[in-house]
Amino acid sequence: MDITVIMMDGTSCSLRVNPQDTVGSLKAKIHTVLGVDPARQRLVLLIGDQKKTLSDDSLSLGSCGLQSGSVISLLLTEPTTIQVFLKKQDGNVNTYKIKPDETVTAFKQQVQAREGVQASQQRLLHESREMMDGGRLSDYNVKALSTIVLMLHLRGG
Repeated sequence: MDITVIMMDGTSCSLRVNPQDTVGSLKAKIHTVLGVDPARQRLVLLIGDQKKTLSDDSLSLGSCGLQSGSVISLLLTEPTTIQVFLKKQDGNVNTYKIKPDETVTAFKQQVQAREGVQASQQRLLHESREMMDGGRLSDYNVKALSTIVLMLHLRGG
């Protein structure tokens, strides 16, 4: 089915989606076409005089009431600051304020400034996945109150 996405500045685009697609996959398509980060997207389905916010990324588009010809209003939000925990090898835990769209590299710089561990020596893990430089914290599903584990690279020789 074809839907139309309209931004507040009047920019619009048509997207072909399936009723089984999720709100999260729609946000990913919008990111590809319009370049708007999914973390900044607030989608509102316009049905006549009614407006329905599409806030649950796991719901299917069909269950949200989208049909061929539906119009979605795309609002841009500023990412909010959230708290995450950094667990060090000695078991100590510190709290950091971050933005979900912050890069792993930027977070490593914060850790270096506060913990004194060189960014190049840091190995950050979230949900058992190593967080690589160049990625964003949101790419690793980091959310409010998430725990990130700090491991140190072993010096080889």
